[in-house]
Amino acid sequence: MQVQKAIITFRIDHCDPLGQGVDKSGEGVTFIAKTLPGETGRALICKSKKGVHFAKLIAVTTPSVQRRPAECPHFDDCPGCDYLHTDYKTELGFKTAALRKYFQKIPFDWDRLEVLGAPGRWGYRNRIQLHYRDGKIGLVDGLLDRIVEIPACKVIQAALRPSLEAFYADRRWAQERPGRGHCELYVREGKVGTTWNRPYAQGGFSQVNDEMNAVLRQAVTDCLKGAAPETILDLFSGDGNLSDQLVEDHAAMRVRVDAAPIMPHPDFIRLDLFKPLALKAFEKKVRQDRFDVLLLDPPRSGFSMLNDWVLRYRPKSLIYVSCHPGTLARDLAGLESSYALTRLMLIDLFPSTHHFEVLVFVRFRDRTSSSANTA
Repeated sequence: MQVQKAIITFRIDHCDPLGQGVDKSGEGVTFIAKTLPGETGRALICKSKKGVHFAKLIAVTTPSVQRRPAECPHFDDCPGCDYLHTDYKTELGFKTAALRKYFQKIPFDWDRLEVLGAPGRWGYRNRIQLHYRDGKIGLVDGLLDRIVEIPACKVIQAALRPSLEAFYADRRWAQERPGRGHCELYVREGKVGTTWNRPYAQGGFSQVNDEMNAVLRQAVTDCLKGAAPETILDLFSGDGNLSDQLVEDHAAMRVRVDAAPIMPHPDFIRLDLFKPLALKAFEKKVRQDRFDVLLLDPPRSGFSMLNDWVLRYRPKSLIYVSCHPGTLARDLAGLESSYALTRLMLIDLFPSTHHFEVLVFVRFRDRTSSSANTA
């Protein structure tokens, strides 16, 4: 992407799903973070490609009535949060609009959308990944290619603050680790841990927001109220975060599948679900013709092979949880079995950012048919 630094004046037309203001008043289209619809001001173009520009906000000359002073001292420069310049109700409105955009080709009665907001915007993250270079540690500002230091970050849990502050008070870590890399601070079972230059969530994946994870778990459970599933297939299961309660409520037989190392358990199969022959490998391990419920919570890339698993095991219902509504919509559009999208939920596990979790509950109309999808 071409680097073309120039100061422009802008007028924001709308915000995109990534929380960026979109300016169409000049040549091409310019995306400017930390702005709101209707605002005017000045920004520095940092990158450009084929008429698409990405700019850093310099000043707002005409602020939106929705603008609020950001309570975090790092907000103006930090790429971690997107919506602290407005109130939480407005933030949820932007996220709802983003979900509608991602799902514009999926039939659904939007009056039935369920939005479950977080009780607060601060102190919720139980894990944060930091990057370091040249003796600085923090988050990467991709536009200016620099590290933004965040010693007073407000979104992490209180238990993590002493460890974060220590990185800035004592820089001996930089002497031991020259060059570039990353570290992760996390809280697990009440204990704070640190890993350096290891894969994300090295000690096992968990949702970053404990309180909203409980809301998510309850939402999964509520989807099957009144049902009596006997078999549950939990893909990308981790330690069973989303399916444990279902097993307890329904005394169902469960099979968990994930590539992550989990403590050995009779119902767990370690398998890389993204491998081309994963389904065939699973069939050899599990002698089961059908599952009543297919539950999955894949990474941001989604699960493009979902249709193959649905056709093979012909579930009565599908519960799909995703942190990326775009790949979720893609996977739903690829289903060949006729279905009804009976519940669509926006669950805000990541307040103050443009990210959010989505849950869809699908009932298959005909477990053997491959007719067109309806909702």
